Amino acid sequence: MNNPYITVFILLTISGMIDAGYLYYRHWKKKKYNAALTCPLGSDCSAVTESKWGYFLGVKNEIWGMLYYISLFVGILILLFNVSFFLDLKLALLLATGFGVLYSLFLTLVQIIKIKQYCLYCLISAGISLLLFVSSVAIFYN
Repeated sequence: MNNPYITVFILLTISGMIDAGYLYYRHWKKKKYNAALTCPLGSDCSAVTESKWGYFLGVKNEIWGMLYYISLFVGILILLFNVSFFLDLKLALLLATGFGVLYSLFLTLVQIIKIKQYCLYCLISAGISLLLFVSSVAIFYN
């Protein structure tokens, strides 16, 4: 693994999977045991994750997040082991992370403007998405 950006990308995708997985676990725990979803920021994470903005096409954003991070992880491993497909995988990763950072920006703005509550785990995911995009730009040009 000569490219340090690939190492960073892999670590970020694993971090994203953990973050999204933890948030989904907390949602499941709240639903099953009525356990509060506390936020270290002193805000109401549940107000964010259970709002109408917490779903896309009827599926929780945490599930989409896990699928997103897993897909990126698989994609970077394929790139790492030089398995080629019909499309340029570097470009696909760049486009996917570009979409991810734009969607994260949208959801962050929704937290600020519409919901007026903040979810630390959602903000961590947005930060990871931004760093993944920066890493994918570096991978694309190297």
